[in-house]
Amino acid sequence: MPKKKETLGSAPFEVHLASLRGRLLRNVLIGAFIAVIITLFGEIQMVKDGELLVYDWRMNSRPNRVNEAPITLVMIQDSSLNTTGIRGLDRPKTQYLAELIRVLDDKKAKVIGLDLVLADIGDEDPYRRELESSIHEAGNVILSGRTFGMPETKMDRVSQLPPAFLRTNAKGVGVQNLRIGDFGIVRDSLVRMKLTGDQTMNAFSVLVAQAYEGDNFPKTLASLHEGLWLSPFYAQAIPLNIYGAPMVLGPDLAKKVSEDPSGGVEEGFLAINYRGPRSSVGSFEGTFICLPGNLSYLQTLDNRFFENRIVIVGSGETNVRNRHPTPVSLVGGETQNEMFTAEILANMIATILDGDYVFFPTVFGRLGWLLAIGLVSGFVCTNRRLLPVTLLVLIFTWALYRYSNHLLVHSNVFLPTLPALAIPWLTLLGSIGARLALDDREIRLLRDTFGRSVSPAIAQELVTRITEEGGDGQKALLSEECVGSILFLDVANFTPLSESVSPERLFLFTNELLDRLAECVFDNQGSLIRYTGDGLIALFGRPIVREDHAILACEAGLAMQERLRLLNDERSMRGEPVVQIRIGINTGTMIVGLLGGQKRFDYSVLGNEVNVAARFEKLNKDFGTTILVGEPTIRETESKFLSRPLGSISLKGKTRQVSVYELVARSDDPLHEDYRFFLDHFNRGYVAIRNNQYEEAFREFSLAIRYRPQDLATQKLLARAKERMPTEPV
Repeated sequence: MPKKKETLGSAPFEVHLASLRGRLLRNVLIGAFIAVIITLFGEIQMVKDGELLVYDWRMNSRPNRVNEAPITLVMIQDSSLNTTGIRGLDRPKTQYLAELIRVLDDKKAKVIGLDLVLADIGDEDPYRRELESSIHEAGNVILSGRTFGMPETKMDRVSQLPPAFLRTNAKGVGVQNLRIGDFGIVRDSLVRMKLTGDQTMNAFSVLVAQAYEGDNFPKTLASLHEGLWLSPFYAQAIPLNIYGAPMVLGPDLAKKVSEDPSGGVEEGFLAINYRGPRSSVGSFEGTFICLPGNLSYLQTLDNRFFENRIVIVGSGETNVRNRHPTPVSLVGGETQNEMFTAEILANMIATILDGDYVFFPTVFGRLGWLLAIGLVSGFVCTNRRLLPVTLLVLIFTWALYRYSNHLLVHSNVFLPTLPALAIPWLTLLGSIGARLALDDREIRLLRDTFGRSVSPAIAQELVTRITEEGGDGQKALLSEECVGSILFLDVANFTPLSESVSPERLFLFTNELLDRLAECVFDNQGSLIRYTGDGLIALFGRPIVREDHAILACEAGLAMQERLRLLNDERSMRGEPVVQIRIGINTGTMIVGLLGGQKRFDYSVLGNEVNVAARFEKLNKDFGTTILVGEPTIRETESKFLSRPLGSISLKGKTRQVSVYELVARSDDPLHEDYRFFLDHFNRGYVAIRNNQYEEAFREFSLAIRYRPQDLATQKLLARAKERMPTEPV
């Protein structure tokens, strides 16, 4: 017999929906929990360092910013900048600077920023007054100072400011102290710094931008404030508050500085939104116009390179204190094309003038962002199949990266990247772990439940298929409407038998009998629903779906009949009474699943067709038969079995009569010739009586009963034909 395809039954939509809800809730909670843990672990230094590297890499890999800031760089090519003179020039330092300021003023530069150390210019310098005069006459010169000290130690900083005679003539003096962050990279710039005692000083870049905007505090800086979710201030941002110095920066830096220019804010830093890579000296096409400090060369240039522009004068010296790696100077993991400090300050000035600030999530923003990812990750991981859910997580991770990169490029928002990309995968691992733990418990439950109903091999196969097909164990088997075949078996005349032997022997006999008969169920891929004391109920077609369930049920019934014959032979040889069984089989729609309470349940079957099979089992006593089956079973088995119709009966609760058949044998079983003659005459008689041909029916049943005089069904049909004949038979 060819083996039919086997599959697991499909649970109804409500069961799948309940299972989906359970998995979704579980995975969403796992994702949310992981998001909270990741947020807390974000304070670990290793995680912070990783975020810094990601920030640098993404800033370096994004497209260059459009630079609209009117800034020109003048780089003095001198290795020492001492009082003995400038290399390549015949002029002393102070004289050169005085002439440079006059040249830039003649070129109508709007603001001149000197990013140079001028603290070494003393009163005895012969060109002091010339430099002082040029600064005063220009009226737009911003000087820079340096500070040294470790704010973490709360020590006063040592200031290196220009001399007083220069400060009084300059438009302003700002601190240039660039902060070198982790891995030696300059990522941020000072806004205001606390000096010794109660003194504070605004940043050089802020003063230059302020002078360019007509002595008004930079508008873009004045509008800065920390929101609930995003902040431009490192002190209030995670993870970029890890760059170094502690700050007492308030939630609205600009407001405090503008309302109280003398104080109110001690110090704070903003990220430098670099416009592009380092500019080459002598180039007009780089990120900034970058010119050499040769006076004769500068005098020959067109005024458009200086007029109404900010000119930053800095040192072009290539020592370690004058050049620093930045996020946009990382190439292949190495720091190449390090940027001069003057150009770093120019990038910060451009950031302020353009209002092109980089924003970072606040504590709430970081938690909200990661929590949202955790919730979505939980939803994504709801699928129970490993390959599809892994592909979904991979796609989701890629989408997260693309979205965060889009925000950085187009909105200047840097969201935590490493934690965001880790959460979906950690949620997947957590979901798999939770599923394995729950599935292990459910599989043990299923194995225990079905181990009593089916053979151990089928029980293991069922568990394996539930696991492979992503079933939800117990929930997937709660209830299911299906088409199957049900078999009822009972021992005939069990009560008299129980009265004739001792309880112990009765118990042993019943166990032996039912054990042998149950093997017939297992051998035909059936499920033993339960024992009924002196009988059993078996289901075919569930929980493992078999399209040939009706054939399997009939095979099991005939096998039981044969097994009982062998058992009776053994009992006869021992001088013990033989026993008979009655079997009812029916096929149709029924409800199967786990039935019971929370602490105790069994795999069971309910439905009207089940009741019909139970009724067939009892009808065997009326017909003197062993196996009765319904018409749906006969249709399903096609021509594989021999059967004889016994008529139609009325059952309680049925509005129409039900046809009943006796299952005789397999089509290819060898039968005695007399028995075949009996079946031929019986079947012809049955057709005749159904066609109201009572004389013909009487003749055929009369011939049939000669072969089996004790057959109750033939006796009843013969009597009915005789009763309905118009005349008495001769």
